[in-house]
Amino acid sequence: MKLTLTPMQSRALAIALLLALFALLATLVYVPWQKAHHHYDTAIEDRLDRTARYLRIASQRTGVEANIARIKRQNASRFYLKASAPALAAAEVQQMAQAIIEANQLQVESTQITPHKDDGSRRKITVNFRLRGPMPAVQKTLYELETAMPYVYLDNLIARSSVSRIFKPTPGIQPDIQIQFDLYAFARVASPAMKKP
Repeated sequence: MKLTLTPMQSRALAIALLLALFALLATLVYVPWQKAHHHYDTAIEDRLDRTARYLRIASQRTGVEANIARIKRQNASRFYLKASAPALAAAEVQQMAQAIIEANQLQVESTQITPHKDDGSRRKITVNFRLRGPMPAVQKTLYELETAMPYVYLDNLIARSSVSRIFKPTPGIQPDIQIQFDLYAFARVASPAMKKP
């Protein structure tokens, strides 16, 4: 069966096909053009935002340089242990900690020096402590250790109660707890002496 169209129908069909072709061409041109504009608008906004951030950072340069100069004028060696040899530095950590521990009337059950670790120009000296005493004295000791000079750091803290589950506290008497922790500080690594020819 052959479909025959009247001249008016064929003109209407031709116009409809022409309009569909124009719509298809417009879509094929407009969609990529719109995507390209969106891509470039986003890129421009990103660059403007980045430039504004860089300008804000650059405006802080004088203040940052002044802070760096102030820090350089301070004596940074006061934050490090005096001795650079591992045994002497560990003894320095023990002596400093022992003074604080005894001042707070805690009992030292054991101490152990762990191997040191070198990190560039710094040497990490670690001493493991096991102490026993009442909770207020332990809290005060830990606070004083972390605020001492040269800086020392607490790590791997373990606190254990020394009383059983059926313990009945006596009024006014604090039961002892046992704590174990690593106390470490940094020493500067001594530069090797120049060999004479």
